[in-house]
Amino acid sequence: MKGYKICAALVLGLAFVFGLTGCSAPESEAASWDTSPMIVIDGGNFLAPSMPVDELPEGYEYIGELSEEAANDTGLAGCSMYAETERGFADFYLYQECGTPVSEDTVDNTRLQWAYVRWERSDG
Repeated sequence: MKGYKICAALVLGLAFVFGLTGCSAPESEAASWDTSPMIVIDGGNFLAPSMPVDELPEGYEYIGELSEEAANDTGLAGCSMYAETERGFADFYLYQECGTPVSEDTVDNTRLQWAYVRWERSDG
């Protein structure tokens, strides 16, 4: 009976150790988090440094859907785009799935929602 307890404890210990190896992201996935997602339109790079908002600012209107090419592997292809057409194309909003703001400068990415996210040209 004593040998059975030792064997059971050993099996449980090994199961625990092997279970821990699945608790972290693979290196390649973790490395992809090092850079911000970027949208590329007509050679311009756009980043989303602002907090998501529930309503569009005044003057922004629907201009179409984000193409697969412009989405640049962000997974945002097909999202509705909104821009101020009279002002040029320095920024735009996407209606996209994103994290939920929990303070003035923090987004909880585990609580997803649909909101407007401002994308700004990063390369002048």
